[in-house]
Formats: sequence, structure tokens, C-alpha cells
Amino acid sequence: MLFKGFIPDIVTYNCLIDGCCKTYRIGRALELFDDMGKKGCVPNRVTYNSFIRYYSAVNEIDKAVEMMRRMQNMNHGVPTSSSYTPIIHALCEAGRVLEAKNFLIELVDGGSVPREYTYKLVCDALDAAGESSLLDDELHRRVRNGIANRFRQVAQVKPIMTRKMFL
Repeated sequence: MLFKGFIPDIVTYNCLIDGCCKTYRIGRALELFDDMGKKGCVPNRVTYNSFIRYYSAVNEIDKAVEMMRRMQNMNHGVPTSSSYTPIIHALCEAGRVLEAKNFLIELVDGGSVPREYTYKLVCDALDAAGESSLLDDELHRRVRNGIANRFRQVAQVKPIMTRKMFL
């Protein structure tokens, strides 16, 4: 691409970084990330989410959190459910349930709705740790309403989805 005179854009970089992260070539992904900056190509949420997913999958949760915070601090995007979900899952798997709860709260306070499975995972982990009271009724209500609204929106587009929700 470079030899033909084409300049990589954000989409090109994101594809390459995501491919490297998915094949556990984090060193190369980080080189591409640095190259983006040198070429004046500003990373976005998609870029950071590739790193967040990688670091969460290989149990380097603190690096995943660091990437999300970097995205926020650099104003390169606002984390959404896709940013928080891998971190929350990794924290639950690592037994860091209180941190998972805090990220769930941060996600909801930021205006996003967690996926149904993620919400249940945190609730079950807190329950198993004897800490189920740490999520207040207001948060439960907000999450359940958000999940129900998302289900209704999807059901309008895909009417075949008529299962009863667990809520």
C-alpha cells in the first residue's frame, strides 16, 4: 500500500491493529499504534477497543483499564458497553468482583446499558461473594429498563425475537 503511494487511514490502521490483537501479536499492534500518531492519524474508540479486548483476554486487566483511561484522557472517544464489557468479564473471572461492580456502575452512569449477560455475571459474582447488596435498587431498575428497551427495539426490527426476558 505504501509503495503504491497510498496513505493508511483510521480504518486501515484499525483493521491491522485488530488483526494483530486477535492473533496475539501485541508488539506489532503497538508499533502500528505508535505509527498512527507519527502519521497524524488520531486513534478512535475502535482502535482502543481492540487493545482493551486483547489485554482483557490475556488477563492483563490493568493494561486494558489503562487503555480505556488513555482513550478518555486523550479525548479519543467515549467508552461504551463494548469498551467496558471485556474488562468487566475479565475482572469477574479474576475474582476482582468489587472492581467489576465499579465498572458496571461507571458504564451505567455514563449512559450506556450493559449486555444482559454482563449484568447477570456481575450480579451472580456479587451474590457468590456475599456482596449482592452493593448494587442498589435504583441501579437494578435502570439496567433492567435499559435492557428491556433494547429488547423492544430489536424486537421491532426482528419480530421473530419474542422470547420472554429473564427480567
